[in-house]
Amino acid sequence: MLYESCYVLRRRPYSETSLLLELLTSESRYVHALYRGAKRKGATPIDLFAEYAMSWRPRVGLVTVRTCELKGLSNLTGDALYAGLYVNELVRRGMHENQVIEDIQPAYQTTVQQLEDGNTDMDVALRTFEKRFLKALGFELEFHREQATGEVISSNALYLFDPLDGFRKSEDVDQATYPGHVLLNISVDRFERPETRQAAKLILRDALYHHLGERAIKARSLLTAKQYRDAANGAVVND
Repeated sequence: MLYESCYVLRRRPYSETSLLLELLTSESRYVHALYRGAKRKGATPIDLFAEYAMSWRPRVGLVTVRTCELKGLSNLTGDALYAGLYVNELVRRGMHENQVIEDIQPAYQTTVQQLEDGNTDMDVALRTFEKRFLKALGFELEFHREQATGEVISSNALYLFDPLDGFRKSEDVDQATYPGHVLLNISVDRFERPETRQAAKLILRDALYHHLGERAIKARSLLTAKQYRDAANGAVVND
């Protein structure tokens, strides 16, 4: 029997009393699970962003939850809720069933905590998670140097970005370029200035699209508030 701490990324009705769950475990494993009797009286309620201790027998494919205990409840509301749903969708679309990708669970847990307590700006929390997520997937962006030459980014220069080749210096001010000082701020997670936030959003969007394709675009779009609420609770969404 495996005993894991895990977060619920998605829940869907399976029968009148059961749920299909998509989980991110403390081992950074993405698991699909069947929780029989989840909707019966006395069963542990299943909420998104909550942390649970669950057990199941190890196997390839769908597992059946044997025990489920609530460890901690996160209360995300308003914009923070939809930011959290975006993070859930990104993890779901970036990982494969039973895949283990080191460091994703700690990044996820930190982001949920930041969204809940409100001490970290929501945009900063999302950009930081996207950076850590890409790094965990093996697609780390080096905002402090040119990938091809290894040269350190100059704060006074302009740079082009390519998701495959990274940043390279440009002398053409008519091209879509990014100031070096903005890239250096992103490299150390300094998002105080609006231009830094906007640049980070565009660069990370391009990188996610390149490496995850349509899955990343669908996750980032957030659809509408109602659609995401329905999707989280298992309703059909045309995505």
